[in-house]
Amino acid sequence: MPLHFLKRGEVERPGAKAPRTERSRQEDRFEQQLRLALQDQPVEVRGPTILRDVLAFEVLPARPQGTLAQKAQVKVDYVLVNPRTQTPFAGIILSSRSYGRDRRRPPTPATEAAGAQRAIVTVLHLNPAQLADAPAIQVALKPYLP
Repeated sequence: MPLHFLKRGEVERPGAKAPRTERSRQEDRFEQQLRLALQDQPVEVRGPTILRDVLAFEVLPARPQGTLAQKAQVKVDYVLVNPRTQTPFAGIILSSRSYGRDRRRPPTPATEAAGAQRAIVTVLHLNPAQLADAPAIQVALKPYLP
């Protein structure tokens, strides 16, 4: 499909598709809504991270009461960090990936060592298709926020 660039003074053709935006995947929309949902909270949202040596309180859709286990490492799609102490308190794993690694991002750039503080990190498995907007994400995360 050829690209169509508008020239000065040219009007948009009726019936023409809007150009694809950079952030149009479901997971990208989830990230935008996640940041919007947490903008008023004292929380810093970071991207893909490997948490090493953690006590993980893992909450799965099939087991909403959660299980606590010592993990050598947990790869999360988003990590929620307390901005004052810089310690992670929750990680989010998107549970419905319809594709492999997002090739626009570098592979898992950061590593957080949560074992030194022996903090319990809540690991949530969320389906971005079921949490379409910021209020739904707020409701899902509210019990796990400080």
